[in-house]
Amino acid sequence: MKEVIAFIDRKEQEFARLPLFEFLENRNIHPRQRLIFVPVLDLLAVGLSDLNKYVLRESSSTNNIQELINRYTYKENYYWQENLEYLEELSSNQSMSYGDFRLLWGEETKKTRSLCSVLERYAFQAAPVQKLVLAEVLEGTATFFFEKALAVAMELQKIVKKEYVYLGGGYVRLENHHILNTPEMLEVLEEIKLTDSERQQALELAARVFELFTEVMNELLGHAKTNSCNTLVQIG
Repeated sequence: MKEVIAFIDRKEQEFARLPLFEFLENRNIHPRQRLIFVPVLDLLAVGLSDLNKYVLRESSSTNNIQELINRYTYKENYYWQENLEYLEELSSNQSMSYGDFRLLWGEETKKTRSLCSVLERYAFQAAPVQKLVLAEVLEGTATFFFEKALAVAMELQKIVKKEYVYLGGGYVRLENHHILNTPEMLEVLEEIKLTDSERQQALELAARVFELFTEVMNELLGHAKTNSCNTLVQIG
């Protein structure tokens, strides 16, 4: 498993260099504009929560790797529920309907919208090792993305002089969020022995999932660049 973990680490470093994160860090752009895609994330957050509860988790399993995944899904589910709360707080600043189907179901958000269904196909009846790889990628990409988005949201909070209740504790939640990607857990994961076939399947799955998340990040960036925050309600 050590080779797989190393591969995921390299892909996470590539993920961190995506143009969306440079855009989110650009303080010359108003925070509202940088976060204009927030309503799109609602469906994604719900879908990933369901993926944890109904696909990755197998509560009756006695497989050691599956037990690691189960512990991850229970903690991760609370994390996504909290994320939904502060996504809703941010979305309340926007003049469009929160359930605007033109946005949520339009062509420009199809990659984001379909991500969870593709991940469910990968995970359905997959071996525990493959589910573990999927969980590793999910934790790494989601934590990094929300860390960057939360930093922008905190900028917005200062500008509008309004305290967002759920955003206020966001950094604490992120710091406590790491479940699989802790030094202790990584040591455990690296000790897992894989056959050549399992290793190859794990590497291919990790590559595919990173590709999916890259497409979503690029889609969110495109949405932010082609839609104006002038349509947002001024608050504060």
